[in-house]
Amino acid sequence: MSRESLIYEVDAHVATLTLNRPDALNALDRRLLEELGEAFAEVNADPGVRVALITGAGRGFCSGGDLKETSFAETSSSDVLLNPAEHWLARLLAVTKPTLAAVNGVAAGGGLALALGCDLRIASDRARFSAIFARIGMSVLDGTGGLLWRAVGLEKALEMLFTADMIDAAEAQRIGLVGRVVPHDELLDRARELAGRIAAGPPVALQLTKNVVYDSLGKTFLEHLPTQWAAQRTNLALARHDIAEGGRAFAERRAPRFRGLEPADPTT
Repeated sequence: MSRESLIYEVDAHVATLTLNRPDALNALDRRLLEELGEAFAEVNADPGVRVALITGAGRGFCSGGDLKETSFAETSSSDVLLNPAEHWLARLLAVTKPTLAAVNGVAAGGGLALALGCDLRIASDRARFSAIFARIGMSVLDGTGGLLWRAVGLEKALEMLFTADMIDAAEAQRIGLVGRVVPHDELLDRARELAGRIAAGPPVALQLTKNVVYDSLGKTFLEHLPTQWAAQRTNLALARHDIAEGGRAFAERRAPRFRGLEPADPTT
């Protein structure tokens, strides 16, 4: 599929989505948002993709909404107003496979939300982060109000939102905003290494694990337990072969070769 503002590549079961508006620090304009939404759907639909890795071209990860589009800050498009599931962040959160942000530079506003929408975050030592909305006179947008506190806690999230301060990568790691900080020149190699390790795992089990973990948010243990049981049964039904392979590999002291979902037998 031809895209103008996003590079989409798949290698070794990892889809790499590179925001490609470097002259604008990969600001989110209408086209880039549309292409991101399409790419998230493609990740979900492609059985050959097990992990999605999101990064930015040039000096920035994503500087947030493109303020040159004057309508951007005024309202959402009609399709999103009528169907919130079409919001670009909702489409990212709907990706059933593990997602990883490799934050190579500034991540502000919607760019911070993009990083927060991923399951894991690894940052360059040059990365910077800001919930910048208040600096431009706006209330919090792009789901950041619901995602930021989960990563850094309520008080720190409100501090970032109220002050709109820019924080560096070391502070982001200290408060739990990112899991790892690596030298800038090693970022993509380290991110791809981590993505590759995840992609080598049992794909059905990892998708179910992601669903189980997010389902637990805001629930008691007893409310959450049925989802765990349902995931266990689903894993047995869809990927019993991977469970068997994991047992054999452990007994034989070798790396497992997980296959994930297999095509239906046309003779059955």
